[in-house]
Amino acid sequence: MSTSLSRSLGLQLSSRALARSSTCHGPFTRSFAGLCARPSRPTAAIDAGVKARTASPSLLRSYTSSTTITTGGPLMVSTRSSLTRNSTLLKAFADARRSQSTSATATLASSAAAATSASSASAASSSTAGSTPLVSRPVVAVHLYALAFLVYAIIVVGGLTRLTESGLSITEWNPGFKGMRLPMTTAEWEAEWDKYKQTPEFLLLNQRMSLDDFKSIYLWEWGHRILGRVIGVAFVLPAGYFIARKWVGRETRLKLVAIALGIGFQGFLGWFMVKSGLSNPTTSGTQKTVTVPVPAIKDDHPNSTANTHDGRVRYDATVTVPSSSAQSATVSPAEWTPRVSHFRLAMHMGTAFLVYLAMLHTGLSVTRDYKLAKAKGVVAGVPLQGGGGAGGAASKAVLERLANTLNHPLIRRHSRLTKFVTALVFTTAMSGALVAGLDAGLVYNEFPTMGEGRIAPPVDELFDDRFAQNDDGSDKVWRNLSQNPVTVQLIHRTLAITTALTVYALAWKTRKVARQYKDVVAATEARSGVDSAAAIGRVARPPPASGASAAASAAAPSASAPVGGGAILDRFPRTPLLLAYASAGVVTLQATLGITTLIYMVPIPLASAHQAGSVALLSVLIGMIASMRRVPARALQAASQLAAGNQATKLQHQRILQKVLR
Repeated sequence: MSTSLSRSLGLQLSSRALARSSTCHGPFTRSFAGLCARPSRPTAAIDAGVKARTASPSLLRSYTSSTTITTGGPLMVSTRSSLTRNSTLLKAFADARRSQSTSATATLASSAAAATSASSASAASSSTAGSTPLVSRPVVAVHLYALAFLVYAIIVVGGLTRLTESGLSITEWNPGFKGMRLPMTTAEWEAEWDKYKQTPEFLLLNQRMSLDDFKSIYLWEWGHRILGRVIGVAFVLPAGYFIARKWVGRETRLKLVAIALGIGFQGFLGWFMVKSGLSNPTTSGTQKTVTVPVPAIKDDHPNSTANTHDGRVRYDATVTVPSSSAQSATVSPAEWTPRVSHFRLAMHMGTAFLVYLAMLHTGLSVTRDYKLAKAKGVVAGVPLQGGGGAGGAASKAVLERLANTLNHPLIRRHSRLTKFVTALVFTTAMSGALVAGLDAGLVYNEFPTMGEGRIAPPVDELFDDRFAQNDDGSDKVWRNLSQNPVTVQLIHRTLAITTALTVYALAWKTRKVARQYKDVVAATEARSGVDSAAAIGRVARPPPASGASAAASAAAPSASAPVGGGAILDRFPRTPLLLAYASAGVVTLQATLGITTLIYMVPIPLASAHQAGSVALLSVLIGMIASMRRVPARALQAASQLAAGNQATKLQHQRILQKVLR
């Protein structure tokens, strides 16, 4: 039934085309001169659609779903090549083409046929590559940004859990739904409290704790664990859906799998860390008792009244000294301080940092590649869309120049320098985790000196023989470097100062590279004679010429056309420069927070802000690295396919419907 209706509609359209052709080329040309001169009317297509609707609603749906007609301006139609090849419009056009034998009509027909074949080839290539898209959809980036925010939040919550000494309040690891239930009744709270009473932390430190005090630390640890479960579910389920729907590129898919594995490993590390603080290491013989020299705080210290109790200053959970003690006094702590392993704490924190940075970098890469593939938006501070719309000649020129710019040796060297600085910041943050795990921020609460005007403590205090576990003292150096609170704090101070100076140097170097880039552009323009305005897709205005020079200028390609041969942008990308300045500002704030946290004996708000500041600094540097990342080949390939498909479809249906509707 639908076949006969299609044929009848095709015959109606072809007969109309034949009648119009014979009228315009026959003996009645003068009588119908006005009719022949009348341009193509989009209403003819609407009339055909009305007839088709009367004859077959399904045929009309096929037609209206595959065509879009604009009544104002030139006729622009977009459609799928597979539907167009089988539609009655092509049949009508074939009949009309056979009735006219002019060379112009033959040229138009050949162009339409070429466009049809090109569109068919593009559709075929996209169908074969449909299982692995070249670039991911923007929703994948939005999902990664949201999860990165949650990971940032759990890093802050984890720091507060450590600062409030709440990490050992839950003594069991229940990764399933059982661990999500919060005690509600008094009996349930008493049961959890009884479990906590059996831990060394309660027996040695918190025997005076009440049930309400236990609830406060329990809620911190419970909230930290619940947020971790939320992150795991919120990441895995949408990521699996995106992969199943084939919305994710191949490389991004592998990154999502790696991030999911990192989240799972992070949960295991959390319990592995907590477990280290639930048993006394002296009973297993894995650690010897160490008497550590701890400097005391004098009465005139600005924070001497902050943590005083009965005339004594509390340093940590086990060490108390009289407030009148000398600065160099040596005290003996308890045999063992119930705390989690600072090594495992650093591993747990470092994995969280890596998961966060992986989410952020992947999200930025997905957003950037999608913009490059669509030739729309702004990448690295450079607008991609030039004249002629997305995918036009100017947009293609900007894309090529941006790719060449980001591949320039100046940019590549600076990108490697930025990665080095980022690694240094990450290392400094991990040394801060060791400081936190050892409570090393509670010694030498002054800056920049470390006791009696010294920049560093004495050598015998930095490399104490009592930290050696082997009888021959062969492990003295590395154990002091990793377990001596005084040495660990000095290392963190040194790394922090070095990192701050390096970030300042990075900002200065970025500005210098931007100026060097201007010199490179000026030298390139002097050699090629290309105006700098053409470097971002604008048409240059050449000076007036005459004679042979004018003819040569007319024959030369315009400045807005794609230029090969390594053409670059006329200016340094703006985003890396702005982020370099931002990193200098963030590192200044971070250094200020670190110094004040040390001087004021690690108050919880300042310590938490100091930890969050390290993540903020890493975020700025990761954004800087992503902005200088090379343009991937898959993004260029996707942009080329999109531009070719749009052009072929536009040409094909403009030619076909203009001939059919006459």
